Amino acid sequence: MKKNGVTLRIISFVLFATIVWSCNKMPYFAQHSSLPNGEWDSRDTLQYILHDADTTSTQQISVGIRVLDKYKYRKLTLGVEAYDNDKRCLKDIITYELYSDQGKRNSDGIMFAEIMQDVKEITIKKGHTYRFKVYHMMRLDPLEGISNVYLQLNE
Repeated sequence: MKKNGVTLRIISFVLFATIVWSCNKMPYFAQHSSLPNGEWDSRDTLQYILHDADTTSTQQISVGIRVLDKYKYRKLTLGVEAYDNDKRCLKDIITYELYSDQGKRNSDGIMFAEIMQDVKEITIKKGHTYRFKVYHMMRLDPLEGISNVYLQLNE
């Protein structure tokens, strides 16, 4: 009797996990960069490369960051550029509002803050190679408190 209860719970969990996973679309492309010691030098442009796209489609570019407690500012401004076969096809500036005016964190996470922000849409073409650049536009150099930056494309 106990064995059937355990089996039923396992089947229920697998069914639940399958439903949740299928409701969340996987990104078409995703890469991340880790910043050693949580420091980002202004000369360190992060690059993400999508080699030989396998489809032609419009994709939403999103950039996520992981912020450590030692980051002491309310906002973070990043520059984002995209190149289609080495020809620039997008340039944008995004600003993250990490904390509200009342000091409340506007992000997920307990030990650190994670926040994702949409940039712009881009039409990718089958067979093309795309290079994405992300850099910080803050006055401090090196910028302390950013441990990871990730870029993804979603339909």
